[in-house]
Amino acid sequence: MTSAPEVSGASKPAERPEGRERPERPAAQKPPTQETAKVLEDEPKRDRKADAAQARKIDNKEDAKRLLLNILGAGAGVQRGDSNDRPDPRRRRDGPKPAYRPSVEEVGRTQQDRERTVTSIVERFQGRAPQAAPSGSLPRQQRIFQTTETQRRTRFYEGNRRVIRYSSMQEIPPVIVASQQLNRVQLLPQAQSTYSVRPQAPEQGYYQNDIPPSYTTGDAYAVSYSVDPDSAISTDAILFRQGSTNFADAYSYDLVIDMADAMKAPALSKETFVIEGHASAEGDYAKNLLLSQERAERISRELVRHGVSAERLMPVGYGEAEAASPADANEADRRLDRRVVVFRMR
Repeated sequence: MTSAPEVSGASKPAERPEGRERPERPAAQKPPTQETAKVLEDEPKRDRKADAAQARKIDNKEDAKRLLLNILGAGAGVQRGDSNDRPDPRRRRDGPKPAYRPSVEEVGRTQQDRERTVTSIVERFQGRAPQAAPSGSLPRQQRIFQTTETQRRTRFYEGNRRVIRYSSMQEIPPVIVASQQLNRVQLLPQAQSTYSVRPQAPEQGYYQNDIPPSYTTGDAYAVSYSVDPDSAISTDAILFRQGSTNFADAYSYDLVIDMADAMKAPALSKETFVIEGHASAEGDYAKNLLLSQERAERISRELVRHGVSAERLMPVGYGEAEAASPADANEADRRLDRRVVVFRMR
């Protein structure tokens, strides 16, 4: 993801945590098929203004669930495009069947890699840290979904609450408004919120990103929700094409399916999850906030396509609000800020 306003020059980038270099992406044995290329593309964007208008009309939980399903389960069973388009492999046209998944040759992973990754994610969602490799180095599937990365800049407030701010009520995503009706989030004017803009000072010499004043004063709102910090997974390996919600490659898409398989595990069948999108600090703050929200929603839609109930998911975009490196940092550091963080909600 991209991001950010101008950065004050008094601070320097956070030092990269030991072992936090991005794991090398596996080499695919063959190029993506036409079917795979199709699923990497997002569907036409929803009319966010229409969704916002619908969110303002929510009167009860059923209205909220309906909007949530429309946004995250959009178009199920409906063919997109005109009649000359190649059929979308995500569509179920002849009864229930597994959702489409790229082949192992297209993603450069074995089926055993997939299964190990799912097991690792399930353990983390349950609050159990995966066992370390005997050699002392984490196996690839544990390095893909880091268990320590969330400490890099993730901020927790009292009650293990996460907080994201918006410049106005109009900027709050419709899925967040619906989630408030479902009692998953607290939504308050910033002036009435008990959450300070920064709960603690950064370590000396570390970059402190600046939140624009419009997000902390005037008509600003604070949205908060409670999570289990021990359940967090974080990855910078799910990549998108620049400025879009299209996945960059089959490998990225395959990792989302691993998350879906983990969420469908019997031990987690009653749990709800927040999918956070985070951006690096270059670009416009508001645009980064929106793009990270749209990408979190895209991931959530794919989770739904692969069998996770939309009612169990809440996508939230943080933009650059928790970026650990400034806009002028080197690319290797900035790309670590373009990550997806998932928590089990409380």
